[in-house]
Amino acid sequence: MITQQKDDKNKIYSIHEPVTLCISKGKDHKQYEFGNKSSFAYARKSGVIVGANALEDNVYDGHTLEPQLEQVKELTGGKIKKAIVDKGYKAKGGIQGIDIEMPENLKDESYYLKKKKEERCRSRSGIEGLMSHLKYDYRMIKNYLSGSAGDKINTLLVATAYNIKKWMRLKREEILNLILCWIFQRLISYPANIQGCRI
Repeated sequence: MITQQKDDKNKIYSIHEPVTLCISKGKDHKQYEFGNKSSFAYARKSGVIVGANALEDNVYDGHTLEPQLEQVKELTGGKIKKAIVDKGYKAKGGIQGIDIEMPENLKDESYYLKKKKEERCRSRSGIEGLMSHLKYDYRMIKNYLSGSAGDKINTLLVATAYNIKKWMRLKREEILNLILCWIFQRLISYPANIQGCRI
């Protein structure tokens, strides 16, 4: 580790966690982050996370798209017709049977098609807010589990916690009604001794 040079590849950035990667973010306020890459897929209408992968290498985003879509197919058992991604996910040659849509304007497109595409791609940008929630509200920003297996477990746990919380919000009224009914039934069935009570 001490003998590492500036231009060396496969550097070790952490002694206790050698699988840590240096990820170039390309942003002015934060050019680099240290950790591992995770990939998420979510349903556009429901907002439910349908796929979560922890990547072992610092690979180009476009190469992560096909494995992520395969995982979504395996988990949901459905057929993916369209994937909306950002410009960093240019998959060479595309993916057979799946329409990959990204925010780019083609000259021969009509005004209507351009607006529809903009609307769909605007919904894709919601993943940035989702990533922020997963990092700060679901403790993904710091992983306490060791190694590549720990990265994968942490990614899956975060996605599961997010989906459960989303489900609980949807079912809040139903759950509250069940709890209130249960409490009410317990109160009725409990033998109340009011002989010694004074008002």
